[in-house]
Amino acid sequence: MSLKSKEITALLAVLALTGAGSVSAETPVYMLKGITVTANRQAERLQDVPANVQVVTEKDIQKRNVQNTAQAVAMVTGVSASQSVEGTVNLRGYNSPNILVLVDGQPMNTAWNGDVDWNMIPVENIRKIEVVSGGQSALYGGRAVGGVINIMTKTQKQDGLHGSATVSYGSNATVNQGYALNGKKDKVSFGAFYNSHITNGWKDYYASGSHKSGYTYTTNEKDARGTSSYYLIGNRGRKYVMSENYGFNIGYDFNEDQRLTYKFTRANYDWEYKDPESYIRKGDTVIWPGKDIDDSKYASFYGTRGWRAYNMHSLTYNDQKNKIHAHLGMTDYFKDGYTQPGDKAKSLNSDFDGLGKKVSYPSRSWNFDLNKRWILGAHTVLFGGSYTEDKFSETMENKIYNWKSWNGASDGIDQRLGGKDKSYALYLQDKWAVSQKLTAYIGGRYDHYKKYDGYNQYKGEGEEKFDSASYNKFSPKLSLDYAFNENTNAYVSYGRSFNPPILYQVYHYSDRGSSIYIPNPGLKPETTDTWELGLKKKIANKTDIHADVFYAKTKDYIGSAVDTEKGKQYQNQGDAKTHGFEISLNQHHSDAWTSYINYTWQTGKVEGEKNYDIPRHLLHLGTTYNKAPWTINLDGMFISNRYLDITGDTKKYDYHSGHFRSRDAYFLMNLSTNYQFNKNFGLQFAVNNLFDREYYDEDISNNHYYIGDGRTYTLTARYSF
Repeated sequence: MSLKSKEITALLAVLALTGAGSVSAETPVYMLKGITVTANRQAERLQDVPANVQVVTEKDIQKRNVQNTAQAVAMVTGVSASQSVEGTVNLRGYNSPNILVLVDGQPMNTAWNGDVDWNMIPVENIRKIEVVSGGQSALYGGRAVGGVINIMTKTQKQDGLHGSATVSYGSNATVNQGYALNGKKDKVSFGAFYNSHITNGWKDYYASGSHKSGYTYTTNEKDARGTSSYYLIGNRGRKYVMSENYGFNIGYDFNEDQRLTYKFTRANYDWEYKDPESYIRKGDTVIWPGKDIDDSKYASFYGTRGWRAYNMHSLTYNDQKNKIHAHLGMTDYFKDGYTQPGDKAKSLNSDFDGLGKKVSYPSRSWNFDLNKRWILGAHTVLFGGSYTEDKFSETMENKIYNWKSWNGASDGIDQRLGGKDKSYALYLQDKWAVSQKLTAYIGGRYDHYKKYDGYNQYKGEGEEKFDSASYNKFSPKLSLDYAFNENTNAYVSYGRSFNPPILYQVYHYSDRGSSIYIPNPGLKPETTDTWELGLKKKIANKTDIHADVFYAKTKDYIGSAVDTEKGKQYQNQGDAKTHGFEISLNQHHSDAWTSYINYTWQTGKVEGEKNYDIPRHLLHLGTTYNKAPWTINLDGMFISNRYLDITGDTKKYDYHSGHFRSRDAYFLMNLSTNYQFNKNFGLQFAVNNLFDREYYDEDISNNHYYIGDGRTYTLTARYSF
């Protein structure tokens, strides 16, 4: 049987199981039962919320052999995550700078570029993830354009001492470890955790200079003289990644209604590439690195070495009796950057550890939020205010003496630049029970945003200062939910989102590499209007259905940097649109079987041109068998291709399927089996990419191309007490 036939057979088998008979004792990811606190900043039934809100639990994460937080988020409808080791996330066509990501109430989007380091959020410490799709700026302000992802970590709620240990080993020499100890006595709770993830063997590629490079990508290229054809072939080698997280929490209950909690997390994330391969082929003759093509270009595939580290502080006060919530937090990326080898490495086919350069861009974000609710007859009124502040500073070392060392000696700083922004906001929402069946949510948020203190000092020249700018934005929201009965709800929603430009786009200057990037301190915020229509229905306590149609239009869209006379610059480029529909089905067959399937169709345009970064089709389906002591989960995921149009000169690059620089469609099937020996100890064996599917893709946020990892195996042991 062919590989394709096997995939089709497995897909049909899963679809057949979706109609077969049974109810799992565990609540599946897509079930519309449960409570959310994220959608409207108050506890509500998922069924009654006028938005697509989905929950991923700790049990879901364990059951499906989830290895990082991006994979956990990608379980839900409308979300795709790259299969690279970085695991970037896309929600309804929006990437991380347009999705607000919270951990225990603290925003995790970096002040530098708005991105989220998913590998630095410890998946073993997650209690629950709530994903709210669609524009949410009326309550959450900037970044909440594609939606809000709220990650809640574990805390101890019962008296006594409890702990857990998780150890796994798998393909690519991947080792995961997670340890936690939590306790509670009277009014005081406490806990500590440690997690680490080490993997070695991922293939990750990069297009260097004007030459199109990659492991299997070969294309005829004339040299500068136009006299000879060459093939440039290679890869960065195996990508080694180490992610480490540790922290603690302490809480104090003033009484049964009032609680103060402090949480601290330290995260470290390092990577490097091993055994790079690169050479130039002229006809049948191999010319190894060191031989230039046009007197300036070399065949070099040495990858960067990267370091990231942050401290996150989160202080939260909850008063259930008086309905007051307050949060104060800081995320400090005190180490963030990379090193790369100097030109001498380009002429060596060995492990070069000499001269290089270092780029560092640390950033810091503060956040304070305070709100209170009042119940006034048919009205539940929420009023609050917030303050946020971001800052970044970048330094580029002109030369370091050992490019593999972050703290090694250097000969001075080549460039300094930085900037800040801050926002003051007030928000108000009225949940109005218009009738027994109809509920209206009416509200909005006013933001005063300012960017300031931008500067740049380059190569010993005088410091250049940039003008400050302020903007006032109002983000309204109107949603209507109609409950036909306890099991059927329909809703319609409109909201406007406000997204300030990231500091990288406003103040960054660079003439490194082949392009010059110049700052744009006059960059304006984006505003996005989102419309949504949805239906949630439960049938006979066995079937949950959720269907949703959405449309979003962005004004003052900020896309890729455009060419100007002085260099590339980020600019407000006009309008962008996305639209699509989502449908999810969860079927409870019996006490032992559940099945689930969700599908998203979506598309987008920027100034009338198709946005090829948005996959048009997303499909996620699977079935779970759960009868003690076994839990078996078969899970499939399909993502459609994101090929560019092939016209004119781009034909020679051949972006289509099957090799480097393509963004292939792929269907991956994963299998995990869990055996619970007793209530304390269990083993899991999992196989990802069951059919060993080979495909090529691109990690948009990091601008890296990669070949998808083949079939991998993981064995995991879990113990708790």
